[in-house]
Amino acid sequence: MEEILYDWKKLSLTDEEDVKFSLSKSKNLRSKEYVLDAKFLTKRALNVEAIGRTFKPLWRAKKDFKVREVGNHILLFVFELESDADWVLANEPWTFDKHAVLLQRFDGSTPSRYLRFTKLKFWVQLHGLPMRFLDSETTIELGETLGQVSPCENPSELVVGEFLRVHV
Repeated sequence: MEEILYDWKKLSLTDEEDVKFSLSKSKNLRSKEYVLDAKFLTKRALNVEAIGRTFKPLWRAKKDFKVREVGNHILLFVFELESDADWVLANEPWTFDKHAVLLQRFDGSTPSRYLRFTKLKFWVQLHGLPMRFLDSETTIELGETLGQVSPCENPSELVVGEFLRVHV
């Protein structure tokens, strides 16, 4: 073992071999992309083409999006427009082949295999409340007891007839 360490210390690069490369100079050569990381909660093999064909008409992206396979049931959805990625996240939950799909923004700083998928958004209905509690404030307060409440553009959508609904 000591011989290997001794020989290792003698190794060095020549000036010709010691080429320096900076990733920061080349990282923004492409146009801006907006990426969502998606974990598919299934044990079945993923058919990437079928997933792309299924979500394309559902998401109705103004510009095209690409699907890239990462492995371990994780795909990247690469959007040209930030508004398209925002719309997909705002309209969760999504499923494919009756299995949940967990989505999160991907900034590219961490390899996908190290990301943790721990949250899934649900629409929750709250029934049986007295009429005087059927308002958006009560909806948000009750929703916060279940988890993080997603902001709603139109608070009147939270009260539906005789029940409340909240995106948690």
